[in-house]
Amino acid sequence: MGSVSGSATSAGNAGPSRRANEGMAIRRLILSDLHFGSGDDLLRSAAALERIEPELQWADELVLNGDLLELVFASLEEAVDAARPFLALVNRHVGRVHYVLGNHDHHLVSMARDEQRFGDVLGAPAPERSGVAPATRLLRALCPDVDVVTAYPVCELDGMHVMHGHYIAAHVSSSDWHLMDNLAWYLTGAAVRPERLTVSDYEGLIAPLYELMYQIASLPSGRRAQRRFERWLDSAAAIARAPQHASRRLAGLAHAVADRDDARRPLPVHDAPTARVLEAMQIVCRNLDTRPGTVLFGHTHVPLDGVVTADGRHRLFNSGSWVCNHRARSSVASGGHAWPGTVLRATGDAIELRGLLADCDEHELARWVADPRRDAVRPSAPPLSRRRGMRRAGAGAAGDDPPLRAAGPLAG
Repeated sequence: MGSVSGSATSAGNAGPSRRANEGMAIRRLILSDLHFGSGDDLLRSAAALERIEPELQWADELVLNGDLLELVFASLEEAVDAARPFLALVNRHVGRVHYVLGNHDHHLVSMARDEQRFGDVLGAPAPERSGVAPATRLLRALCPDVDVVTAYPVCELDGMHVMHGHYIAAHVSSSDWHLMDNLAWYLTGAAVRPERLTVSDYEGLIAPLYELMYQIASLPSGRRAQRRFERWLDSAAAIARAPQHASRRLAGLAHAVADRDDARRPLPVHDAPTARVLEAMQIVCRNLDTRPGTVLFGHTHVPLDGVVTADGRHRLFNSGSWVCNHRARSSVASGGHAWPGTVLRATGDAIELRGLLADCDEHELARWVADPRRDAVRPSAPPLSRRRGMRRAGAGAAGDDPPLRAAGPLAG
């Protein structure tokens, strides 16, 4: 299974091409992890849509960097219905959408590959051989006045590489999913896990699990079936971890021993220390032969503002999320930085991280999710100020988490 290249479809708005023809830098708005259909999707609400609309008005192009739709814990119908109001705003304001798919909307990638295989078997070409055809058709139907470009797992825009980033899970895995990871490798038929993973290796690890979860979510009693599946995984993982836990107790839970053990034990992405996630991002960039320069990630829900990898080859940005998820925000990895409602503005090679919900509190966001149709109330101050801990390098207060700040120049 290889990568799927990008594909454009012609539509009515020609704003981006006009600016490019006039020698002006294209203004791109980058969003990720909207998770429409999850029930925690903030951009279902009128209040959140009011916050994002000025950004869409500013942008020539919108980049959706994965997990637009929640197809792991919701049906396709639920996810698309939840996304309609937001995509109506997109259709009204932007000229082009670049959609790079992630893991929670991966089913569309699987559909595209099945269509290609089916066409090959019949001796006839599939409807579209490039891009992610089902995703292209979906956005074309919901945004008929917009040019649509779809790609997976990575695309390049003016020298910037855009990838959702779910491949990092292969390098920062969870003990809860460790059994699934071993099973996935066993099912691939590979004798050993290769030192350097390819796109096919990554896809072999994630595609079976996410297809299974999609099919469960589509059942009439899908949510109940998923809860049973998750309880089974939790039980299996607890059994697998039991010897480790017992050995720690016998060792008296000494901090030095615990620290060494925790350094080896796989952790989920949302519970991994930030440095370990950054190391995984660096490994993925290397494995995908990503040229030195700027890389835009999503997936972790933790905004990044120009962090340079340890090898000095890549400057990492992350557009955060639009999900009201308390667990992700309180995780070790986030360090308190995973407040939702962040975007990246890219004008040429200049990138700005912006927080649009910095003036909101936990209870207000919960009300938006619980009652998405409630009337939006404009804040008394502009919502684009940065939230504490998301300042640029040199402007942060003492005690800010260093990995989230911009670092020095890139290596060649």
